[in-house]
Amino acid sequence: MAGSKPGSANSVPARQPSLWVPLRYFMAAQGALLATLLWAPFQVSDLLDFYYQGHALALTHLLTLGWITMTIMGASFQLVPVALETTLYSERLARWQFWIMLLGVTAMVGHFWIGRHPGMALGAGLVLVAVILHAINMGRTLWQLPRWDIVAQHVAAALTYLAATAAMGNLMALDKIFDFLGGQVLRTIHAHAHLAGIGWITMMIFGSSYKLIPMFSLGELRDERLARWQFWLLNVGLVGLFGTLLFRSAWASLFGLLIAAAVGLFLWKMREVLRARRRPRLDWGLRHALSAIASLAIVTVLGLWLTTGWVPSEEFGARLAFGYGVLALLGWVSVMIIGMMYKIIPFLVWHHRYSDLVGLRPVPPATQFLGETVPRIEFWLLHIGIQTTVVGLIVASGLLVQAGTIVLALAGLAFAVALSRIYRHLVPRLTPLPEVQAVRP
Repeated sequence: MAGSKPGSANSVPARQPSLWVPLRYFMAAQGALLATLLWAPFQVSDLLDFYYQGHALALTHLLTLGWITMTIMGASFQLVPVALETTLYSERLARWQFWIMLLGVTAMVGHFWIGRHPGMALGAGLVLVAVILHAINMGRTLWQLPRWDIVAQHVAAALTYLAATAAMGNLMALDKIFDFLGGQVLRTIHAHAHLAGIGWITMMIFGSSYKLIPMFSLGELRDERLARWQFWLLNVGLVGLFGTLLFRSAWASLFGLLIAAAVGLFLWKMREVLRARRRPRLDWGLRHALSAIASLAIVTVLGLWLTTGWVPSEEFGARLAFGYGVLALLGWVSVMIIGMMYKIIPFLVWHHRYSDLVGLRPVPPATQFLGETVPRIEFWLLHIGIQTTVVGLIVASGLLVQAGTIVLALAGLAFAVALSRIYRHLVPRLTPLPEVQAVRP
């Protein structure tokens, strides 16, 4: 696929979309994360119960759709046009998509919580509409590219898996009303979760990392060959794993090994990029990214363990699976997203607020917006909270889960404070902020 291109031979000049196209997604997503983390300490008994029940599913979808998917959608509107040097197909479509997605997630989470299946199915339908709009917008944007590099390939594959995940989720929602899937609930939910977690989320993170990590670390992705191997191994492994989970085949470990090999190649490429970086100091954004990558390695080992079926009991296997999922969503995905938000949002705000003033008056560098203290506190609270919660879920310790979720709630508040320091630059004011005063001659 690299070097091939569906579409015209003339490239379209890159154009950064309006600030509010990605930022409305980011703000809504950050609200969803904060709500999830503040809500979790009050749901410890539900979290210790079997994971396939309404309250746990409400929290899960608030995290996966409200926080993770909403963030990736918003980032796509910024990353794809700028990183791939093209133009977003339609900002208006992105605005319509936002409100439909927001309404759909709200309806899904609310009706999961109260156990009303028709309302949950309606919310899932709205999410599917938003996903279709996103796929159209991104697909038409990618169509303009003269050449599909490794980033574009990952984005295209991730969009395909997102559409498949949303369609499957709608079938599962309708099954709650019409009961046509034959009662194979756990097989279906495991396949659905991995299609979303690996196909949509991890595929998108891998692809964007090949552009963002070199950019932020002043490193370089010198050879795409291993990255292409990683891409195809991940695709083949995911499709195979999806089938084995759905139909309960004995080949799950084989396809798990293919996915593990893809993860290993990704880790190797990130190591190469960071070893060749020209910026020796790692800021808090990159520290989050590195710790997320370390969590990915642990998640991969746990996933391989689960594919073998070698667990002492079904009860322990269920707890291990839940801990594996929480570590994947928080330790790998959420920590990586937070790190990238610390890099992306200051630049977007600076560009909107100060770029026209360069040369006319002193302007603060974007690197000063975040500061050091708050992200440091957030980083350690987040990691302590994740590790404590995951261990508590696996060993069925209510005390550990309670302590871990409280620490995670504090981490969520610290993240909100860190972002508020950036967003305050968007507010017009008569008295300059300290960052602005510091650069005055």
